[in-house]
Amino acid sequence: MTGRATDAAALYETLSRWQWWRSRGARARGGGLELRKRLLPPPSGADGPADGGAGLDEWLFARLDGRPAGRVLDLGCGFGASAQRWARFGGGELVGVTPSPFQVAKASAAAARVGLAARVRFVRQALTGPLGDGFDIVLAIEALGHEPDLDTVLTNVRRALRPGGVFVWVEDLARAESGDDGDRRELAAAWASPPLRSVAAARGALQRAGLRTFRTFDLSPQVPVAAGPRLAARRARLERLRRWSPLPAMRRLAAAFAGGAALERLYARGAACYVVWMSERPPEAA
Repeated sequence: MTGRATDAAALYETLSRWQWWRSRGARARGGGLELRKRLLPPPSGADGPADGGAGLDEWLFARLDGRPAGRVLDLGCGFGASAQRWARFGGGELVGVTPSPFQVAKASAAAARVGLAARVRFVRQALTGPLGDGFDIVLAIEALGHEPDLDTVLTNVRRALRPGGVFVWVEDLARAESGDDGDRRELAAAWASPPLRSVAAARGALQRAGLRTFRTFDLSPQVPVAAGPRLAARRARLERLRRWSPLPAMRRLAAAFAGGAALERLYARGAACYVVWMSERPPEAA
């Protein structure tokens, strides 16, 4: 891996371990472990999920309008909470992919505990490698922002889908391109990631991969944003921790949250959006 990719992998692994131990109480009460943002209920009369966990998965599945979901591939599967739900929705097989060995071990054990080990499996690999084929659905929920080579990943997604299969992609995106945005620079540096992609860049990448978009949703009104003074105070605290902590893992954890704070500032300015893309691999020509 390149130095930047190594940094991103180390940050991701540190954050995973911290989230796992922090959420022990919720898991003991039967809750799932979600590695994605919290969502507010939808505004009155709006079409949106009830929350960012089980509610988001249920809402996405309902918007497939009865399309097959017997074989599902979950990219960036985390600890497998979403994978378990989609396996139950479709009643078939699910494969979860993550670069984290810690997540693979914990997700596999969790699936075994609830009797899904025969239908749900998790593998550690990069998303730029082959992903298999014949899937009805490929999911990527907040999973592709770290990927520098989005075109290769989306080409692999297309190959993984059967003709007529659907790619469900949920991602933070910039509303427009910006030549010099401090929050976007800070987010990229903190997360060892490419600059936040724009809506137009995401659309172009899907088209180049041969994926045909048939539905999009903007869930930005459901993204919670703290008030300006709270965001500024959080930024200062995290910067002190990143600068003065003697522990590399603590500095990586502070960087992860500093990136999240930069993303929240982009939302507060109206410069970021939370977009759902539903695209299909077109059926083969007769």
